[in-house]
Amino acid sequence: MKRALGFISILIIVLIGYYVQPILFPPNTTNTPVEPSSRPAKRNSLKHETVATAGCAQYVGLPVSEIEPDLGSPTKIESSGFLFEIRTYPIEGGSLQVNVVDGNITAIKVIGQENTNSPFIFGMSNSDLAEQMTLSSNFAVNYNDEPIDIELTEDDMRFRPLIAFDNGTFAIPFFDGTNEELFAVSYLDIETLLRVMPYRIHSGNPLSFQAQENNFDWVQVNQQKEQQLFEAINTYRSLKDLTPFSLSTTTVTEGKNMLDSFLEQPQSVLSRSRQDEWATSAEARAGNLSFTLSDKEFQKLAKNQQVNQEAGLFYSPVIDPWFSLFEWISQERWADRFSEETDYQLSIAFNQQNVLVLLQEPEQTKESE
Repeated sequence: MKRALGFISILIIVLIGYYVQPILFPPNTTNTPVEPSSRPAKRNSLKHETVATAGCAQYVGLPVSEIEPDLGSPTKIESSGFLFEIRTYPIEGGSLQVNVVDGNITAIKVIGQENTNSPFIFGMSNSDLAEQMTLSSNFAVNYNDEPIDIELTEDDMRFRPLIAFDNGTFAIPFFDGTNEELFAVSYLDIETLLRVMPYRIHSGNPLSFQAQENNFDWVQVNQQKEQQLFEAINTYRSLKDLTPFSLSTTTVTEGKNMLDSFLEQPQSVLSRSRQDEWATSAEARAGNLSFTLSDKEFQKLAKNQQVNQEAGLFYSPVIDPWFSLFEWISQERWADRFSEETDYQLSIAFNQQNVLVLLQEPEQTKESE
């Protein structure tokens, strides 16, 4: 009995000591600071597939003299107004333009219907292209040691996917918004891609476009670009066996008046919030911050100028007229307009990077050229 009582007494003393000791003598709870790591955080690289260099991609970055043995002499050599030269060449079943900076090719644009640009076949579908290569929606690129992540939308993937070649150049195949067939391809170096930038920049910055000096002859360049765009639209129509759009003095004048009116008084057309958007776009001078008038805004602008119009667009910035046209045609709305059976009279007005396109019924203008 005495042994049992002794054992119980000792057990009670041990239990009291076990549970009471942390209360009487609490442990040191001071947190030891964690030393920050000196290693930089890794960039979450967005993998994209590259394909073997083919077609016109092999010429991008080379002197322009390298392509002329195959194409012959250009039919036109014109200034863009944005520090690059534009050379136009006729090709079988279409037309081709080359952008040149300091004698070297920075971009090649092709519109046509013949298979002259492997791996792209004019008339092919997006699914045909996807069978040949994996189409990526995210791209991680570097320009002057700055990482830039590019993100394509679902529409981009469907109508204007981005292809990366293993020589560091890129291509954008453009699919028609009406029938989803390939009608044009642009080959570009990384700098040109970042200046025209038709996609969303997820991180990093696009390149701003650079205009010529103030004493530059913009009147002549504007006229040249108006003609470039007019001819390219009719080339597109000829590929679809449609009658070319026509010009008239009245239509041209009305288009220029509308453009001048908007640039001088945007507040007569835009709400306060839209004025802020326009100001931001104009100040940024970046290709990925484009600005276009809505249908209601365009109609209001036409009404202010007492212009009857079937359709039209205002778009800024247009650095490369052909490239912008390819973008428009890859959208169903404008592909429909440019491929209608009606022989509209077409007006194109440029003011540096700003363009207004006006379509009118033939009977609405009396004086034709």
